[in-house]
Amino acid sequence: MKVRAIVWTVVMAYTGFLLTGQGLRTFNNLSITEGFLGALAGFLLAIMFTLREERRRRPALIAHSIAQILPNWANPPENRDSGPR
Repeated sequence: MKVRAIVWTVVMAYTGFLLTGQGLRTFNNLSITEGFLGALAGFLLAIMFTLREERRRRPALIAHSIAQILPNWANPPENRDSGPR
């Protein structure tokens, strides 16, 4: 998590700085603002991807098949009360 947050923050800050279209010698309020917004976006993306990865590791909400939950699902309505044969 920490490495991902650092990498995303730095890379997106640099990308925001590059998108201003100014060189390294021109460092004004616009480049600072774009760098800050890029860093913020990178940090939020790192959090989003980390939460997504943790959510994929957890088991699914329904761990049973539909056949186990509704055993009479395939039976026609007139035969549902008869029980298993």
